[in-house]
Amino acid sequence: MPGVLFVSYSGIYGGAERVLLACATALEDSVVIACPAGELARRVRAAGLPVLILPARSLAVRATLATRLGAAMALCDHAVRLRRLADSLAPELIVAWGMRSAIGWHAGSGARPAVIAHHDFTPGPLIGAAVRAAAVRAEAVLVPSAAVAGDLDPHRRLGGRLHVVRPGVDRERFPVVRDPVSPPEVLVLGALAEWKRPDLALEIFALARRRLPGLRLRLVGAPVTADVALTARLRRRAEAADLAGAVELAGPRADPRDDLERATCLLHCAPREPFGLVVLEALAAGRPVVVPDAGGPSEIVDASCGRRYRPGDAAAGAAALVELLSDSGVARTAGRAGRELVSRRFAVSRTQADFRAVVTEVLTRVDRRDRPRCRVAAASTSALTLVTVSHNSAAHLATLLDSVTRHLPGARTIVVDCASADRSVAIARARAAVDLVELRDNVGFGRACNRGIESVETPVTALVNPDVELVDASLLTLVAESLRRDRGERLLAPRVLNGDGTLQDTVHPLPGSAADLVRALVPAGAVPGRLGEVLAPWRSLRPRRVGWAVGCALVARTETLRALGPFDESLFMYGEDLELGLHANEVGVATWLWPSARVIHRRAHSTERSFGGEAFARLAGARHEAVRLRRGRHWAAVDDAAQALTFASRGALKRALGLPADRERRQLEAVTALRHLRSQ
Repeated sequence: MPGVLFVSYSGIYGGAERVLLACATALEDSVVIACPAGELARRVRAAGLPVLILPARSLAVRATLATRLGAAMALCDHAVRLRRLADSLAPELIVAWGMRSAIGWHAGSGARPAVIAHHDFTPGPLIGAAVRAAAVRAEAVLVPSAAVAGDLDPHRRLGGRLHVVRPGVDRERFPVVRDPVSPPEVLVLGALAEWKRPDLALEIFALARRRLPGLRLRLVGAPVTADVALTARLRRRAEAADLAGAVELAGPRADPRDDLERATCLLHCAPREPFGLVVLEALAAGRPVVVPDAGGPSEIVDASCGRRYRPGDAAAGAAALVELLSDSGVARTAGRAGRELVSRRFAVSRTQADFRAVVTEVLTRVDRRDRPRCRVAAASTSALTLVTVSHNSAAHLATLLDSVTRHLPGARTIVVDCASADRSVAIARARAAVDLVELRDNVGFGRACNRGIESVETPVTALVNPDVELVDASLLTLVAESLRRDRGERLLAPRVLNGDGTLQDTVHPLPGSAADLVRALVPAGAVPGRLGEVLAPWRSLRPRRVGWAVGCALVARTETLRALGPFDESLFMYGEDLELGLHANEVGVATWLWPSARVIHRRAHSTERSFGGEAFARLAGARHEAVRLRRGRHWAAVDDAAQALTFASRGALKRALGLPADRERRQLEAVTALRHLRSQ
């Protein structure tokens, strides 16, 4: 089952992104997360989920006219990429995380059913209208508080599709509540942004110090954007006579637990806070809180665990702070009550359960409408063995093996290691469902694959590169197809995605075929419709026969692979998969693209390091040799000419468009040098 695609415009790891990760890990369906590179992507990978990397975008939208135009263009590009992701992955459901992804999903023609997770108050009428238009089309809309629900849907048009799913925290992250430091310390925690009113925090603190002279204040956080002016203003105010020596701007923290442990209480000042995850963290740490009586914090805090004050009123905030901190017993009692409140109403497990319930209901509803879905056939993982070849592949091998464990439990994996000097062998040995074949030398991809297939005992084998990652259990569709006895023997190739979710060109027409010769002159991506699929078969949404498939991921009956060889061991590197496809075609074994199965391929994990980049000369030579072995010298020469024409025409087109064409130039030079060498 293709599962759920989360799309986040932001790659930072703030409160909304922490909730994203908690919700994503709570689903039993296969999950893929698309986001920019950064701390969120790192934590998603650490949680064992696949990540597709989107371009990083500025989060600033209002600074200047140029900023606004740039933000609009970036949002349009985000919409295009989201649509392409939906087409490539064909997920059962999209979770558009945040306003920008919601608008992007809607602008991209509402590709696939979606749940919108909307975390903020709308910043203005135009964006508000765009978000509300997206919400009307969504299967469900999730908000963190009743305040955000009222802002998004003031006329209650969404009805039962609008759900308040309150973020939660894990109280066990703060297992021990220690006494705060002395003298009392007030903590302001979170990103430094104008709307969070850190300037108000300084004024509240200045007034409170008149009653509690020993009080100290720490601001922990960094600007969301490089807001030098805000930081400078805060520093100047902190150096004024009434605050000098009592305020510390501590900067950002990856983990706020130490800061909460030493604090006496948390002060929050944002008058339009959608929820307030830092408020929950303070309560979980046993620290009372002082918050505005507005927005999300007002729905969290009661008199038992803190104090509320009129938003924007420094005197009222100072009075609440003094009331709470004048008696240490009051603060301790409120801290204990806060921990109990978190356990009772705001546990992260409750957030996960509420989110899972909404998604499950939506998936059931979508299924009843019988929308097109990729259904995994009922094939058992016990029928499948994966074979991969490693050579200094530690950077990617663990990801492959972890994805197999997650999505295909019960399947065996054979790792054939070609004398790796890194941790590849140790990584393979550490997995219970992995059989390791250690070779003394780097014998090449084809020969190593053949050694691995010799050890396979299951009826179906999947050949996968170590820099492949499974996104779901969809390889089982290929296992089921391979086992069908009402079909001839076939090599089956899944749809292959790049690391950003775009399609990888891994299936091709036969060399020298009409389609192959036409696309030497016509860029396949420029041709729409079914003709485009003939020239670029990797774009097909339906199973289709192809000439040959790149060997990063292939599935077939084990007996079929053994009968084919499968690989010609005279080819050391590159060209083995082309030779296999040509050989299979000769003996009546068809190669098929099966796009309902998908994998991610990170590309050339070790070869680029070995050769300092793409080895164009080796690639050209290996392709020539593969065609020569199976179709003879004449067709090898024809294919060389077609390759030269392809690179020349692509380079000319790029130069005409003002685009860099160095890669095509180097490819053409490699093929030309090869043809010159063959003519001597």
